[in-house]
Amino acid sequence: MEYDYDVIVAGSGAGGGFCAMALAEKGMKVLLLERGKQFDYRTDYPMNYPNWELKANPLSTLYETFDHGLAVKISKQDVDICSGEFIDGKLMQTHPHSRGVFQYQRAIGVGGSTLRYQGEAHRFAGHAFKPETLFGWGQDWPLDYDELARYYREAENVLGVAGDPANPFKNRRGEYPTPAHSLSSRSQLAKAGAQKLGWTLLPNTLALPSKSIDGRLACQHSGGCVQGCIFGAKSSVDLTAIKRAQASGNMTLMTNARLFQIETNNAGNVSGFVYKHKGQLVKVKANKYVLALGAIETPRLLLASQTGKYPAGVGNHHDNVGRYFMETIMAMITGSVDQPIHSYKGPPLDARIWDFCLPKRPLKSGFVLGVAGSLGRRLSPVSYAWRTPGFGLDHKQTMRRTFGKDIQLFGIAEHIPHPDNRIVISDKKDIDGMPLVQLYSDYHDQDKKTFRVMRDKIFQWTDACEIKSKRRFYSTYSQPSAAHVAGTCRMGTNPETSVTNEFGQVHGLDNLYISDASILPTLGAGDSPSLTIQALALRIAANMQ
Repeated sequence: MEYDYDVIVAGSGAGGGFCAMALAEKGMKVLLLERGKQFDYRTDYPMNYPNWELKANPLSTLYETFDHGLAVKISKQDVDICSGEFIDGKLMQTHPHSRGVFQYQRAIGVGGSTLRYQGEAHRFAGHAFKPETLFGWGQDWPLDYDELARYYREAENVLGVAGDPANPFKNRRGEYPTPAHSLSSRSQLAKAGAQKLGWTLLPNTLALPSKSIDGRLACQHSGGCVQGCIFGAKSSVDLTAIKRAQASGNMTLMTNARLFQIETNNAGNVSGFVYKHKGQLVKVKANKYVLALGAIETPRLLLASQTGKYPAGVGNHHDNVGRYFMETIMAMITGSVDQPIHSYKGPPLDARIWDFCLPKRPLKSGFVLGVAGSLGRRLSPVSYAWRTPGFGLDHKQTMRRTFGKDIQLFGIAEHIPHPDNRIVISDKKDIDGMPLVQLYSDYHDQDKKTFRVMRDKIFQWTDACEIKSKRRFYSTYSQPSAAHVAGTCRMGTNPETSVTNEFGQVHGLDNLYISDASILPTLGAGDSPSLTIQALALRIAANMQ
């Protein structure tokens, strides 16, 4: 058979971009399909302009793929873990009837959601790869930390990750490519509170180089990561892996090209990808194919690609595609302090507490804590002023008294993979004719236990930091929202309980691979998954012949 390319990679985010780079640099001819556009950091991001506070963020995409929100009811005994508002320092509980509409926070464009991420670049701890053996839940990974360590290191070098190797809660390692960022004023305050409790606050590991690397500027500490880095300093995939892939001369990038259908032959292998470009359907062929669309879009496409060989969807031999969905479990307290801490300065997420990432009885899963300053809508003076009560001189005085004094303390917990947490495709279709997704996700008993302990730790920390004005408690339990989702096509050794093998190859198909968050069996005890996705992508590419 005559092929158009050696490999076609669909999706240019953390997994697709790194996989395409590694394949192109070893001499394979690669086509990289991206649904969105290519952004220019010098012109396309709002903070390039004086009126940036009034401009919409081009990197925000919510809701788009869903037929409906979560269909999970909240029982009376669970009301105590819902979000609510602080009134006179006390938490007033709300009583919603369901978890609400799920907000999937992502970006569509070359580089994927790394365009808007805040650079967290974490290696999962060694214990996170063996949850079944060590803690009695989930499924062990088909590889361990040591097998992934070399690829972690390679990904960190590509990104110029800044960090401090002296982390007693993680596996031993060498120096990071660039030194850790110094703690912001808010994190110094949070560190003092943590020390009162006997906890260890450490600099976060970030794909925000602290010194110039590969010709790019070092991080400028503007705090505007989610708006898109106007300095080209943040190591988003478009400025790192994809730039290298293009420099190899072996990669063709096709933007505004949405993958629409997977076609298969009589032998059961993939015979072509069909994508939509400028309103037209185009079929392309390759020797190998890689899906890197993310933990919602990849299973969506597999389930929608129903062929004679695969009536339930490509690769869905044992009804595992779409199952074991994992979302972000998060809780956050927003408050303010008396002294100026310049909340808007520095990397947005510059500190972490890993003391609780290794679970202790009665918990079976871990969590991490973190500190942030002014995020999102309260980052800038104008947006802050809109949300500050008062008028005239009273409003001015309130602004002078409060701006730059915000602090947010948060926690992120592991979401236990469960077969009933899943996505399925709907009879309804989107504007392109693709089936919409229905999402079912709940917190099960262990999730709730971990969530309650994590929530209580955040309250303790808030008191230790002497945060007097507590305005809001937010959680993803009653306001489900996630930038990190995973599972749905998990890897494993048993084809009856997993979708791919340890190299991302779909069971039963010789030429189809998955290189995104959907293959993760677990979510790393609260750590951010992007670096693990990138390391796995490098490993998948290295073993692809």
